[in-house]
Amino acid sequence: MSSTEAVAVEQRQQDGGGSESIALQPLPSRLDRQSSRTCIARSTNNDKLNPYPNPSNLLEQQQSQPQDTPPTNDADANETESTFGNTPSTGPSDLDLRGTLLLAIQHASSSWGYRSAEFAYPLFMIQLFTNTLLPASIYGFVTTAGAVLLSNNVGRIIDTYSHTKLRTLRAMILSQKLLVGFSYALFFLLFSSSTLRTQAQNGGKGPEEAKANVKPWSIFAAITVLGIGVILSNIGVSVGVEREWVTIISDGSSARLTRLNAIMRRIDLISKLVSPLFVSALTSGAGRFPSLAADERVAIARKEARNPSSSTSQQSQTREQKDRMARVTKKVASSVLGDIGQQYQDWKLFIRLPIFLTSLCISLLYMSVLSFDPTFIAYLKSEVLYSDAFIAGMRAVGVVTGLIGTFIMPILEKKIGLVRTGSYSIFAELIPLIPAVVSLWITGSPTDRFGLRDKRRPSLNTGLLFSGLALSRIGLWSFDLTQLAMIQTALSPEQLGPDAGRKNALMALQFSLQNVFDLGHYGLTLGWNGPEEFKYAATVSLAAVGAATLIYLVFYARRVRGHVVHLEGLQRLLSRKER
Repeated sequence: MSSTEAVAVEQRQQDGGGSESIALQPLPSRLDRQSSRTCIARSTNNDKLNPYPNPSNLLEQQQSQPQDTPPTNDADANETESTFGNTPSTGPSDLDLRGTLLLAIQHASSSWGYRSAEFAYPLFMIQLFTNTLLPASIYGFVTTAGAVLLSNNVGRIIDTYSHTKLRTLRAMILSQKLLVGFSYALFFLLFSSSTLRTQAQNGGKGPEEAKANVKPWSIFAAITVLGIGVILSNIGVSVGVEREWVTIISDGSSARLTRLNAIMRRIDLISKLVSPLFVSALTSGAGRFPSLAADERVAIARKEARNPSSSTSQQSQTREQKDRMARVTKKVASSVLGDIGQQYQDWKLFIRLPIFLTSLCISLLYMSVLSFDPTFIAYLKSEVLYSDAFIAGMRAVGVVTGLIGTFIMPILEKKIGLVRTGSYSIFAELIPLIPAVVSLWITGSPTDRFGLRDKRRPSLNTGLLFSGLALSRIGLWSFDLTQLAMIQTALSPEQLGPDAGRKNALMALQFSLQNVFDLGHYGLTLGWNGPEEFKYAATVSLAAVGAATLIYLVFYARRVRGHVVHLEGLQRLLSRKER
């Protein structure tokens, strides 16, 4: 039945006084549907110049809607103003070769040093403090907790000195290099001194296991404090380079922003794969020279700080010192209270932003033990007879699949937009992890004929575990890139408006949130610390990934797109059956 025929039928029913005209609405003809598509395409092409509309543009669009469109309430309007990414990437994608090369070299240097330290520190602690995992666990927990508490302060420092971006970034990079150099120097001291190395054995109790030795534990405490500084300086570099400078270089082009983000993530993944191979060379050679430079700078700072007046008496100096201490104490207390209040205000604003849901999703993924971290490697070595070469090979495969994800994401984003790319990516991580976790349960703990635990595993079990982990890396890194592009645009000055001066402080809050769930990851391994209990921690990790998927699809993507999946095809099929 054509549109004209349907209208005629409806008119005849109205003449007869029938009330069924609502039931026989005219079906749009093929020409009508094509015309509708053309109008939509024209509207989309006009919006491609600005895929993330301003509130004023949205208001004009709402005012120009037909009268039969149901009105939108204020809450929905506010959500619409703050959501974006529902259109494919637009704008030029070309990059300045020299500038991009210099940015890549800087990021490679920073990522190389941080990834090397991240891999080396726990291994060195296990070698020094034998027969216990306590130092490595304490180091991981304390440094992560420090990042949770102080990440926001790093972002506020970058905001405060935003007028000297380059100088601030250089200070962050230099701090990272010096702190890593100091840490390597302390490790070198522990390894080179036979006395300290002996005292560090058996968890710092020495060969006799009498009581804890002060010297090795004191050096460990210093390394832990330096580790907090290393993480915070890395956060500063990440916020300053990956979040701010990349956004500035993209110059409003979402396509250019996607390319830059992908380049930065590939460098990070390659550093994660290759840098552990050079850990020994870094610690024995180049790691000592930055520490010497740092010693010199600290000595100069101490010398400048010591400038007492020679004309004052000892008594007046004592009185001045007491007054100075009182002022410093009062100032510190006021600063701490002000810092807590400012953090509360930043968190309050961040949670109210719709983009917070995506930050919560990416942070939930940090709660997973299903990655090649020291805990998972310790499980593989204690429960299963996998060689070091095999584990290293599987880790390399995971990095390669992660790199594949960084190539897939820009293609998807160009075709279907950020929001749908995020939906596909997080599903691509969740689905492969299901057989991987199942493989941990179906294996059990078989015993041989002597009643001892058998560490041999069937080939099918091994295939499910490692193939699932490797395939999940594609979705993980694709979703990571997607969420990064979302938050970069959501926290841009154009979107934040009067709160634009707090963008780096808000950006750093995502690092705090990620470290909160990273602490949960440590909690899982502390609660289920037996290798035979690893399957419970893995199951909770899978549940966390599932929760992230649910939150993203239902509470974020559905708000932005109005639906989770397309039903147009089903509607057309039902319409054909009715005809």
